[in-house]
Amino acid sequence: MAEFLANVPGQHLLLALGTALVLMAVCYLCGRKQRDGSAPSSVSRFGNDAAILQLVVEHAHEGLVMQDIDGHIEWTNPAYSRITGFSAEEIRGRRPQEFILPPENQLPPDEIENFRYDLTKFRSGTEELILNRRKNGELFWNQLTFAVVEGKTLEETKIILICRDVTSQVEHVKELENARIRLKHQAEHDDLTGVANRAKLNAYLKERVAEGTAGSAQIGIIHFDLDHFKDINDSHGHGAGDTVLRHVAMVMSRVLGNKGLVARIGGDEFVAVVADPSGPGEMEDLGSRILEGLAKPVRVDRHELRVAGSVGLVLAKTATASASELINCADIALYAAKRSGRSQISWYTDALGAAHRHRRMIQAQLDEDLENGGLSLMMIPQYDLESRRIIGYEVTACWLHPSEGLVDPVSLLSTHEDAKRIAQIERFALLEGLSQVRRLRELSNTAFFLSVNLSGASLKEKGFVEQLRQAACEAGFKTDDIVVELDEKIIRFDEPDGLAGSVDLLREIGCRVALDKFGGGHGGAGQLIYLNADQLKLCPMLIAGLEDSKEKRQLVQSVTRLAGNLGLKISAAGVDTTKQVDLLKQFGCTTVQGKVIADPLSPHEAEIHMREFELLEYQS
Repeated sequence: MAEFLANVPGQHLLLALGTALVLMAVCYLCGRKQRDGSAPSSVSRFGNDAAILQLVVEHAHEGLVMQDIDGHIEWTNPAYSRITGFSAEEIRGRRPQEFILPPENQLPPDEIENFRYDLTKFRSGTEELILNRRKNGELFWNQLTFAVVEGKTLEETKIILICRDVTSQVEHVKELENARIRLKHQAEHDDLTGVANRAKLNAYLKERVAEGTAGSAQIGIIHFDLDHFKDINDSHGHGAGDTVLRHVAMVMSRVLGNKGLVARIGGDEFVAVVADPSGPGEMEDLGSRILEGLAKPVRVDRHELRVAGSVGLVLAKTATASASELINCADIALYAAKRSGRSQISWYTDALGAAHRHRRMIQAQLDEDLENGGLSLMMIPQYDLESRRIIGYEVTACWLHPSEGLVDPVSLLSTHEDAKRIAQIERFALLEGLSQVRRLRELSNTAFFLSVNLSGASLKEKGFVEQLRQAACEAGFKTDDIVVELDEKIIRFDEPDGLAGSVDLLREIGCRVALDKFGGGHGGAGQLIYLNADQLKLCPMLIAGLEDSKEKRQLVQSVTRLAGNLGLKISAAGVDTTKQVDLLKQFGCTTVQGKVIADPLSPHEAEIHMREFELLEYQS
């Protein structure tokens, strides 16, 4: 029997128990009525079980209520009084609606007065969960099970209510539901900003696309990314960065309103889905308003931070779109916007997509060649105007492009997205350059120096400067035979990643530092004051046409004079004619490189050139 009861569902067991209680209660009441209206008898037609029946009814855990067809209470058991707080005498003859409903659920008096059970709705086994109020005002959840005891007439029909206080169970279910809702929200939303996460974005996009497959509805994507977000974390801490990210989420949510969904998909990237936009005009307006909202400074502690971002836009018909394609197209548009500069908006086009696919194909080939040693080294001789001889070589990595021939692979890459590739390329140039210049040193018995271009991709790597020192030592170079050339456009004193600090580290190990491509329009004379450099290299743009332009000659002469006064040696790149050589020497330039000496050479060509060039110099 115990095993059987253990396997019976709870609700079935309760119904069975309730039915039994109802039957016993009815039998008990009927038996009492019969005893009251007839001669005493030691045994009723219910037998000697009447006393047991009375005990069961009085000690049952569930409340029992017997009502007439109009809802008037005729009898209750003690459990009902324990549950509600009302004694049997207080409520006999009244309807429960008069005293047990909370104020907000009170019924009009006429509705209570005209109440009558509709036996087409209330049948035996009918259940109802209702919020009730105890006599002391405390609210509780009452689970009612109805049983109908039909009489010969409707007025003789009785309604039995089995009442259970299920407040704890209901509250437990609510807690579980609230926990489920919280977990669902956490699973679909970004903890930091409160907007949707990538999983929610994907699900939402799929729903929108599925809903619009049969019509002409459009769907828009706004892909937003902060510019130089790392600077904020580096300068002001991650707390400030978190504040900025929350600000971005707030601005985008406010601009989008109820037009769609905003999601943070990682780092400082956000995506807004615009449901059925009116057209390109609305999309551009939303993108512009996002940038305008972010243009206002964000206050963090005592600082006002100004942030900027880039926006990629996509507009497509839902009937021909897929969620993954939309996100991919938005990413391509964002990439184009970032390449255009700060606070830019770029649309995705088929041509842009084709160019992106081509670029990815090229990068895949480059990655394969990086892995398999497919890079080559080019060497540019540097000629000293005073001693009239080659004194060093600038080394660069080259890659055989599938359609364009030998190219600088770094020019194909993004400094922000491809830092690891760039560092790998620069490391190849350094190590292979040390090896090849050492070979030329041994062949000529001349202490050629090595000049190599490095960027933040390498210099920001932990321990790179020490690795450079170790590599130079292993190749037999003194560190002052290494010249590190830094492009003037990456030396910024107003931004944390400007690499000005890296110069001090290079100087500490003895390397010489050259400010490269000076005069290209990215830097200024202020760099000469603040940068702890040894050398300034003039940009080929300044040298081109030098012999024919009075303005250029005046500018170059002024720059070389200023640099000389600051103790910097002057070199020039892109020197193509002997006339340019003469002018540069006259202005105080000490070293030149360009076609007048040699085009970039392979290591084998550099060896031949070294021998022939030295021979020509000797003969002259």
